[in-house]
Amino acid sequence: MRPASAQEIVTIGEKSLVQLNEISLRDSTWYFLPQSKALNQPYLGNTEGWTTFNYTTFGNVNAPKNWRGEGWFSVWLQTDKTLAGKKLSLRINHDGASEIFIDGHAVGGYGQVGHTAISTENARAPRQIIPVWFNDTKPHLLTIHYANHKVYYADFAGFEIWIGDYKKVSARINRNILLYNTIPLCAAAQIILALLHFLLYLFYRKRTIYLYYAAFVMFVGISALSAYFFYQAATPQLQWAAQVTGNLCTVMQLWTSVTLLYALGLVKLPKRRFIALSVICTGYLAAYVIKALYYPEAMWNDYFYLIYLFWMVDAFRSVIPIIRRRDKGAWLIVTGVIVVVLTYFFAWADVFGLWPYYSSAMRLFMMNIGELVLPVCLSLYLALDFTRTNQVLSEKLSEVEMLSTMALTQEAEKNALIAGEARRLEILVADRTAELELQAEKLKEADLIKSRFFTNITHELKTPLTLILNPAEELMASPALQTQAHAHLIYNNATRLLELLNQLLDLSKIENGAMKVTYAPLDLVAVINTHLSAYEITAAKKNISLSFTSLFDKLWIMGDNDKVGKVVANLLSNAVKFTDNGGVDIALQKFIDNDAGNILIKVSDTGKGIPKEKLAHIFTRFYQADLSDTRSAEGSGIGLALTKELTELMGGRINVVSTVDEGTEMIVVLQYFPAPPIQNIIEAGKTEIRNSYNIRANATQSANPDKPLVLLVEDHEELRNYLYSLLSVYYQVITAEDGEQGIAIGMEQIPTAIITDIMLPKVNGYELAARFKADIKTSHIPIIMLTAKADTDSKVQGIETGADAYLAKPFNNRELLATVENLIDTRNRLREYYTKEQSWLSDQTAMPNPERDFISLIRQTVLKHLDDETYTVERLANDIGMSIIQLHRKLKAVAGQGPGELIRLIRLETAYQLLEKQNLTVAEVAYKVGFSNPTSFSVSFSRHFGFPPKSVGVV
Repeated sequence: MRPASAQEIVTIGEKSLVQLNEISLRDSTWYFLPQSKALNQPYLGNTEGWTTFNYTTFGNVNAPKNWRGEGWFSVWLQTDKTLAGKKLSLRINHDGASEIFIDGHAVGGYGQVGHTAISTENARAPRQIIPVWFNDTKPHLLTIHYANHKVYYADFAGFEIWIGDYKKVSARINRNILLYNTIPLCAAAQIILALLHFLLYLFYRKRTIYLYYAAFVMFVGISALSAYFFYQAATPQLQWAAQVTGNLCTVMQLWTSVTLLYALGLVKLPKRRFIALSVICTGYLAAYVIKALYYPEAMWNDYFYLIYLFWMVDAFRSVIPIIRRRDKGAWLIVTGVIVVVLTYFFAWADVFGLWPYYSSAMRLFMMNIGELVLPVCLSLYLALDFTRTNQVLSEKLSEVEMLSTMALTQEAEKNALIAGEARRLEILVADRTAELELQAEKLKEADLIKSRFFTNITHELKTPLTLILNPAEELMASPALQTQAHAHLIYNNATRLLELLNQLLDLSKIENGAMKVTYAPLDLVAVINTHLSAYEITAAKKNISLSFTSLFDKLWIMGDNDKVGKVVANLLSNAVKFTDNGGVDIALQKFIDNDAGNILIKVSDTGKGIPKEKLAHIFTRFYQADLSDTRSAEGSGIGLALTKELTELMGGRINVVSTVDEGTEMIVVLQYFPAPPIQNIIEAGKTEIRNSYNIRANATQSANPDKPLVLLVEDHEELRNYLYSLLSVYYQVITAEDGEQGIAIGMEQIPTAIITDIMLPKVNGYELAARFKADIKTSHIPIIMLTAKADTDSKVQGIETGADAYLAKPFNNRELLATVENLIDTRNRLREYYTKEQSWLSDQTAMPNPERDFISLIRQTVLKHLDDETYTVERLANDIGMSIIQLHRKLKAVAGQGPGELIRLIRLETAYQLLEKQNLTVAEVAYKVGFSNPTSFSVSFSRHFGFPPKSVGVV
């Protein structure tokens, strides 16, 4: 391909790549073809007939002839031998869109060329390089399809293109990019300084200089960012926006810098000069905005650099007083102002045209470094000023403190008198307030304690009353029925009631000051042995040991026999009551303390102990450490309170040491007054403890095994034994003494009915009922709650947790027996209904939900093994997680049938459905439902349904 002889060719050699290792083709001979005349093929072979022109960076006024925003531009290029085959760089800068071809082959382009402004995507790529090679020295045609329908700069509608040494140009451009990238760093530093001083202004509102400084530095930073985006923008739109923003920020930078220097050098802003500055800056702002929005193509010289010079000189004159005062840091201001003025004129505005276009990166770098000098200098100056101001304030503060000290010294005597009186009144008011608050707290606590006491004492009284009234009723109805045992039961519980009443009377006497101490000789060893023997039976039943350690066979002292006995009895009662394993030990010692003789009685147990946070309250009247329904022992909260008050009444003291899960130690210290021994004296406090009412309460078999099985859960031993004697006449009875044991026995034995107290150790009655009702093995069992908690809320809670009946103590024997009988009878009638009704297995809608779920589980389990003739009751029980006894009792209680009968019934019911719905022989059905012999199947089927299987299906 050769150009026409009349067409010019641009020759490129190493000698032509002198200054920047590349040359601009802007002023070469170009050939132009408007889009309206262009062919579809961009490579036309030659450029004959194209219009020639010599300036590609044309504007709106010097564009090629017939330019309408789109066209083809071509130039002939050839390299000499020095560049032939060498990698060259091709670089283009424009605000439009381009497609670049060499000899008709596309080599690059930027943006999207279109025939209209809407379809054209303008782009900039001044630092993008396209690698090209010319492998010979022949002419080659460089063609550019270029479009720029929307001109952002009136003097730059065209493009500029360079060609040069790829390696060297690439290195230079990378250096320039590195310089450009320093601009955001400088801008970030400036913005950070602005934010810091703005925060200072927020803390020191009177120092408006910080606000002026923050605004000035902020606009300097934004100006730097605008310059960066102007040169690095990828689109002309962003470049145009960056230029407008930069112009506006330059004006604001002038306004804030001058205002800042005014504020530094003068006491207050010069009003007229400040107004003039504001008017001029506002005018420039308005002019820049109007030009950008309405006259973007207009070319004008704003002479802003002259305005900038004038006002900066005026501002510099304002800081001359600071220089004359030789303030520390004044040189910083001078340096900063000089540098920023020089930077503006020689770099930012380039008034003297010192920087060619290819040096823009270095110019911007120098400009941003220079712009950073004044903010840094001002920051240092303000820091020095701040330090100086603080120093002055500190000196003045010291002076004021000295004067204040002198004045305070003169007023000290007067103030001392006033302060002393004020303190006395404050202390008096505080004491009275604290006393009132303490009294109010004590009243509130006393009210709460009394409320708990009456709840507990009600429960304490109702249980003995039950054991008095019901045996008494039995005695009246049947004089010969266990007369002696009932009499002892009445006696023992009447004695318990009398003890409770006597304790209440003792507390009342102590409170009223009516209780006196009566001293008489007594053998303390004998007193302790007497009360120790009273708890031997109880300890033996709980399988714990009782021991007494004393260095004396007898110890005669002067003391009150009744009160000492009550102290010992209460301590032993508590120790035995709260000990389930191990033992209780009582020790007696005598020792000398502060020249006085003392007696020490120590009662130790291995019980569950008392939490540390509750130790301080255990001697409080009516207080109980465990208020839950699952506490392991009953109590009224009187015993320990009475023990402490009796001990203190006798001039002694009592202490307690306890560790949770290890045990408790009660220590009583009494004054030792020796007494002569008395012969033939009746052992003080010795009483006969009768407890012959001892019925075997854990028998699991009865003379008649066909009787219903009743589980009785009651922690009160005498009441449990009495109920056993009452119920065992009509039922088999098994007993448990706490909720946990009751659940274990009930799950194992599957009783017909359950009778339970609510307040039980380990697991209370509510949880026990919920556990039984939630388990598929025991959900059918009726539950009767028998308790002293007779309030409505307790009853509702009992019913909600699954109880079928709720009886309050003291209960009536006939009512209890009738309730048990009715619940069992209701369950029996339901069972009889299922036994008689043949369709119940396929339709359990009438059953309660738990029973329906259980029968459904049984049915589904059997159906999985329907054709297995070896599937037995043992395997069924194992599959559903029950023992054979549990499964048998559950099915008997629910459906009146054993598990073997139920398996057979399921097989027959399924056989009927198969015969009715499927075309199978009797033998086939027999094998499918687990019968090994069709004849045996036919006999069983006929016996159950009343007709032979062949009457149902088709043979």
